[in-house]
Amino acid sequence: MGRVFDNVYNVSVIIPHYNSLDLLWVAIESISSQTVVPREIIVVDDASGLRFELPSRCGDNIDLRLIRESENHGAAWCRNRGIEEATGDLIAFLDADDRWLPNKLECCIAAFGPKPAGNEAKVLFSNVVLTDAGRRILGNRSPYDGQSMLDFVLLEGGYIQTSSIMMWRHQYPLISFDGSLRRHQDWDFAIRAEMAGCVFVYLHDALVEYSLSESPARISKAISCEPSLEFFKKYSKLMSKGHVSSFIFNVLIYKKMSIALRLAIVERVLLREIEMPSKDWASLFARLVIGWGGVNLIKQLRRIIHAEDYST
Repeated sequence: MGRVFDNVYNVSVIIPHYNSLDLLWVAIESISSQTVVPREIIVVDDASGLRFELPSRCGDNIDLRLIRESENHGAAWCRNRGIEEATGDLIAFLDADDRWLPNKLECCIAAFGPKPAGNEAKVLFSNVVLTDAGRRILGNRSPYDGQSMLDFVLLEGGYIQTSSIMMWRHQYPLISFDGSLRRHQDWDFAIRAEMAGCVFVYLHDALVEYSLSESPARISKAISCEPSLEFFKKYSKLMSKGHVSSFIFNVLIYKKMSIALRLAIVERVLLREIEMPSKDWASLFARLVIGWGGVNLIKQLRRIIHAEDYST
């Protein structure tokens, strides 16, 4: 059973939700079983097709509130709505298809320290464990060490995952989510916080289980490149050639791009305006040329050939 932290600060946990009720209950259970429990859990339902109710309390007398939206706005918008409704001093986030490890809140509250002045921005995030079909992989192999957030997430493949983030309620809206973005919301949050002069507190212990495959509704599974392009357009002027290369070859080529966009990128690669990664460059360039549909076609042909070989 969790205990209430004997501190003047209370925590509000915000969960954006969309059509993943079974996973939502698992997420709520991971909060209610914390060694230190929050004051409240606010679930912001983003116009799900399913109608459901939640009890008013859960676990060790935690307030459980449900806010229903009549239109779908996206997870970033829902998190801002949750912050506006929150009554706690500290705000923590959990996506409905992720799960906290039992000591997450206790570790974060202890590491965050005293409440800063109103003009001092401060955000905490921790390492995560990536889970996929039974596999467990550490998100950040090396600790975050104060480098720029663009370097951390693009050049080093670092995770500042939303379900690990904690912030002070009084610093909203100085620190907030961009409700117009449907993809890379955690990257955007971190970059915006950095621009606001934020001090980051990082815990290298993995305190969150981040699911890579459980929810088909997760926006990161979407095949369209448009949500990623919105992020790119927003920050392209701040990106070096290395940042652009990483974004294209680690993000965009795994999405469904138009032929015109693929050809435009290929042209810029051939003109050496975009850098090719040194590792696996041939296969990455081939994927860029043939696109998402071409890769799927090759995979289907391989499966057919493998099945025929197996049957003979």
